[in-house]
Amino acid sequence: MHSLIAELQRLFGRPGQDLPDPLPEAGFALDLVSPDARVWTMVIGIAPAAGWAPVAALCEGVVNELGLPAPAVSVAGSAGFRVWFSLADPVPLERAEAFLAGLQARFLAEVPAALVSLLPSATARLVPLAPAQAAGDGRWTAFIDPAMGCMFADETWLDMAPSPERQADLLAGFKSIGAADFGRAMTVLEPGGPVVPAPIGPVAGLVMEPPAVPGSAPHIGLAVGSGFVDPKSFLMAVMNDPGASADHRIEAAKALLPYFEG
Repeated sequence: MHSLIAELQRLFGRPGQDLPDPLPEAGFALDLVSPDARVWTMVIGIAPAAGWAPVAALCEGVVNELGLPAPAVSVAGSAGFRVWFSLADPVPLERAEAFLAGLQARFLAEVPAALVSLLPSATARLVPLAPAQAAGDGRWTAFIDPAMGCMFADETWLDMAPSPERQADLLAGFKSIGAADFGRAMTVLEPGGPVVPAPIGPVAGLVMEPPAVPGSAPHIGLAVGSGFVDPKSFLMAVMNDPGASADHRIEAAKALLPYFEG
């Protein structure tokens, strides 16, 4: 089994649904609900018109306020972004719907409902699994590093096939939500749940800027110019900019890894 299939199966598979190895380029429709109406994977889709900011707010809220593992994020072409929640133990479909509705109400309340999709539901249970090539335009869906998600705000796709090995490496850093953590999060998300203060400090993997160091000069931004036509060229410029901080150059290089053959 290829490492990418193993990671996808670990995070998003369920008993009775084995993923094809390799994944077909045209994609694979993942059935999120088992025959006995249990759910291991939930997905929130956010349309391109909403931009990256709501996706970032959702991811940071899940980690900072709910104390859950960071969700995986994929670019989904014309569908925008998808945020993937993996469960270590299944929950009934109704419980999954309540969790998704709670996330929407808490973190996406300002986003028009027409720009948000919650899967699974009583009427929709299939979601296209990334990576895959869109029919007609040759663009690819793929999982991305959430720390670099803003680079895809205007183009929620890749122009070339992502490296399966790099996609596997990226997914290896994500964890499933345990049953106890899920139950605790539900007590917050349910109507009348407590308000949980966000912890102090950045969330690893979601914050691009390094924390300020007392006595240090303020950060004045990158000096790589503008006019980039795609996220890859921007990241390449950052990685190769001798004036950029080592942290920025390293993060840019790490963000590029999933999209190239090793």
